[in-house]
Amino acid sequence: MTAKPSYGKHLACLAAVFILGDSIMVLPPPESGRYTFWGFLAAVAAAFLLFLAALPLSNALVLKSGKNIFLRALSALFLTAAALYAFYNAGLLLKRYMNFVDKVLLPDTHKFFIAFIFLLITAFLATRRQEVILKFSLIFVIISVITVLLFFLLSVKDFRQENIAVYRLPSLSELLHEAKPYFFAVSLPAALIPVYEALFTGKTRLGAPFAGLTTGLLLVSLCIVDCLLLFGAPFSARLDFPLASAVSTITVGPLFTRMDGVVYCLFFGSALIKTAFCMKLSFFALSALKSTFRKRKKQPSEDY
Repeated sequence: MTAKPSYGKHLACLAAVFILGDSIMVLPPPESGRYTFWGFLAAVAAAFLLFLAALPLSNALVLKSGKNIFLRALSALFLTAAALYAFYNAGLLLKRYMNFVDKVLLPDTHKFFIAFIFLLITAFLATRRQEVILKFSLIFVIISVITVLLFFLLSVKDFRQENIAVYRLPSLSELLHEAKPYFFAVSLPAALIPVYEALFTGKTRLGAPFAGLTTGLLLVSLCIVDCLLLFGAPFSARLDFPLASAVSTITVGPLFTRMDGVVYCLFFGSALIKTAFCMKLSFFALSALKSTFRKRKKQPSEDY
């Protein structure tokens, strides 16, 4: 008898890259002000809270709805909301990545070809066996950690002292204003991780997905801190892609004068995996929703 494979560390890696996603491209956001990093910390707290709230909800509404009509109705709403939100995230990420390639990477290339290549690779990942995206995430998260840490260490020498100083803490209204764009970028998506795990593995666990969420948020925070300490909050807010601008200022000795190519590959990989994650989640959720309706139709005949 062969043991059922455990995907704990793979799911952790997938969760980490999912959180990294398009956040690495667009944060700090254009709406940010002087206290943008405090807003990010508030959004991180909200991400953990939403993740912890989604765990029992996923367990109750995805795995244990049973024959209770009320729970089945809630399960249908929950799965529909998860499928739609995941699909929305996939579309938003595609739009942001196309904008990045159009403005920074390949400004003279037609958007159709950019979208076609990206969607073709995403479709390949999304339609393969689940092990493919999991193994790809395991490899890519190692690359992500090395790249982000290396870039951070190389940029320390260029941090400006006035960008490091903290003169006062933000008020509650300022904190909420700064946290809002981060909330939609990193907090709400965190609630999809337990749903994905419940649909894929048939159970919900705290350990591996929580570790992945933490790793992803730490990587995002390093990228944001890098931009803020290099440029300052006001200037970072005026940049379309802050990290892409930051990486263009860093040199790596006389041979490798730029890290742009490495970081651009990081953008592509994280965007690709997050899009495939969202598409798979939408498919899983809709399949589970279809099964729920089938069971509900069979219920009256089972009572006789």
